[in-house]
Amino acid sequence: MQDAPFNIIIRGRNYECRVFGETEGETATAAETILLQLREEAAVFPAQLHIECRDLEVAKRMAAYFADITVESN
Repeated sequence: MQDAPFNIIIRGRNYECRVFGETEGETATAAETILLQLREEAAVFPAQLHIECRDLEVAKRMAAYFADITVESN
């Protein structure tokens, strides 16, 4: 794992995409961009999103954010 304060791993059936960032915002924005691109192809929509960061409260906030944008798209 890369040593960055924020890491998000997006996994699907045949792929894995890792997003690393120095700030919560830049990492979430990059991951959201990837999720939006994946959403366009139903066959590759992510099966799992894993968030790693040093602050549990930030991880919870990011998880809630991604849950919101996932529900928003349906």
